Amino acid sequence: MYSSQLFALTGFAFFAITFILSARIKWLESYFGGLDKMYHTHHRMAKVAFVLLLIHPILLSIRWIPQDIGKAFWYYFPVHRRLAVDFGSWALWGLIILMLLTLVIKLPYDKWKLTHKFMGGVFILGVIHLFTLEDLAAASPLLFLYLVILSVAAIVAWVYKSFLLEFVLPKPRFKVANVDRLSDQVMEIELQAEESITFTPGQFYFFSFIAPDITRETHPFTVCSAPGRKRIKIMVKALGDYTQNLHKNLDIDAIALLEGPYGRFDYRQESKSQVWIAGGVGIAPFLSWVRNLKEQESDIEADLYYCVNSKKEAVYLNEFKEFEEQFTGFNIHLVCADREGFLDARDIPDVKQKAVYICGPRQMRQKLLKEFKIMDVPKENIHYEDFDFF
Repeated sequence: MYSSQLFALTGFAFFAITFILSARIKWLESYFGGLDKMYHTHHRMAKVAFVLLLIHPILLSIRWIPQDIGKAFWYYFPVHRRLAVDFGSWALWGLIILMLLTLVIKLPYDKWKLTHKFMGGVFILGVIHLFTLEDLAAASPLLFLYLVILSVAAIVAWVYKSFLLEFVLPKPRFKVANVDRLSDQVMEIELQAEESITFTPGQFYFFSFIAPDITRETHPFTVCSAPGRKRIKIMVKALGDYTQNLHKNLDIDAIALLEGPYGRFDYRQESKSQVWIAGGVGIAPFLSWVRNLKEQESDIEADLYYCVNSKKEAVYLNEFKEFEEQFTGFNIHLVCADREGFLDARDIPDVKQKAVYICGPRQMRQKLLKEFKIMDVPKENIHYEDFDFF
């Protein structure tokens, strides 16, 4: 009995914290070292919370096994004589359904995001179950206070993120000034604002576009240009339904709303000898860094490994080559998978003595991280940004 309560309280606490981590609170992002890291922690805690909360009714139901298997089975459903217990059953099944939609069924992003908002409702059912099941205030005043604070914080975070963030958080308004379709998949969008925008080179915003035939979904894109100006550029690759539609239908004079900036992927925080590794659209933050370096003096020494499937995908190669000629500390290395295979960490000279920055597909990043580990590259020297969190 006590073990089931321990699993329930621990799972409830983890569940509550996931809402706080998903609210995009800036000072929390700094603590985790980037929004991607914070969201990955959110995902891991949600899975742990789900398992712990699932164990809770299992431990309670096995009391009737093998004497009354039917009673053990029906214990999981809201058919109890006590409404407080029924609230727990509704919360359990709501959580099971939503986690299945997240982990197994894999809905399209816009539909998943809509269903994910119901997670707060499931949490509220769990709160009602917790506080109506027994008199916690009398049994343990400190535990009661802790759970109240945790519950209120989680519900406020959920309401803020799901319903108020769009109205409360200031969103700079931009107009699409130019759309350059660099290939049949990649486009560069130039946006014009009334005032200059300030961000750290390599940071990203959540963008939503107001235009015919384009849904009002919000997606993260890294700013490719240098900060401190009225015009910015972003790079978009047609990978899913939304970005394919954006590539096809976005035109000048459309309106873009920005939320941010986010991200802690910053080359200026490390030593002057660096290795930059980009794969596909992961080239975006490095574009921002190079365009920023064009406008200031720096003694940085960086080798950029531009990883693509074929040379035709390296749409920014000429710009990097031009920068290589102008900036003595910069070297560009094109790695084409169809020509020499994928980048091998062992092919990077003196990598153990340099700071490493990686941005690209998950498979590429995981492969390189394993290779760096085998090579004993210090973990603190490796930095990466992961857009798979979204």
